[in-house]
Amino acid sequence: MSAEPIHEGAEPGTPFRGYPGAGEMTLMEHLKELRNRVVISSAALVIATVVCFLFWETILGWLLAPAREEIPDFRVSSFSPTDRISIIVKIGLYGGLILSSPVIIYELLAFIVPGLTAKEKRLLLPGITGVVIFLAGGMAFAYWVILPASLGFLLELGSTEIENVTGAKQYVDFVVRIVFWVGIAFELPMVLALAGRLGLVRAKQLLSFWRYAVIAIFIIAAVVTPTPDPITQTMVAGPLFFLYFVGILFAWLVQPRKTTPAGETAT
Repeated sequence: MSAEPIHEGAEPGTPFRGYPGAGEMTLMEHLKELRNRVVISSAALVIATVVCFLFWETILGWLLAPAREEIPDFRVSSFSPTDRISIIVKIGLYGGLILSSPVIIYELLAFIVPGLTAKEKRLLLPGITGVVIFLAGGMAFAYWVILPASLGFLLELGSTEIENVTGAKQYVDFVVRIVFWVGIAFELPMVLALAGRLGLVRAKQLLSFWRYAVIAIFIIAAVVTPTPDPITQTMVAGPLFFLYFVGILFAWLVQPRKTTPAGETAT
């Protein structure tokens, strides 16, 4: 089955055409397939969320691990009767979304891809793969590199007269924000590749903008990191600067080629 464009004025039961080799489907059949895809995705999300609710203590231990690399006896405290339920809900929802994302992505692609042309498929599938790889890479980098270093710096900064009493809710919010938003920030190469493919900017222009990119990257790093310390911001900005040049390469590979007179080369 495939998703096809709905023409204005089409009546239920009217077969659609428009994709070479695609089977004919009525409007109601499209809606029925869409409903089935949504039901399966929703069921996967609910099941994954319940699993994360059941194992929330184990997941919380994973979230505490980066801090315990620097301070082995590190513990968090509850400052409110609602802190625990807030943590459980946040772990369940975020964990459920991450755990069920393969099923959701598959159902989305299963609905869209059959209706695409061969050229569109060649662009979409590598694009989805790149998005997943950079997102996972960014989250892994945040968890295994940025968090241990930044937490070690923040928790040991200052006088020995100051005792670390970290709120559980505040700690989870801190970790989740850094891991999630660093993962999103690592999508920079895919954003630049999309801009290049759409003709919004060319690789040569991106290369000439590198000085402005440095400023923009440090602004992004300041927004992504919830603390004003320069250590965390620099650790986020460094990889983003490298990914900016990766994005330039991607943009050069996918950008439409200019038609040039004989004897000249396109840029």
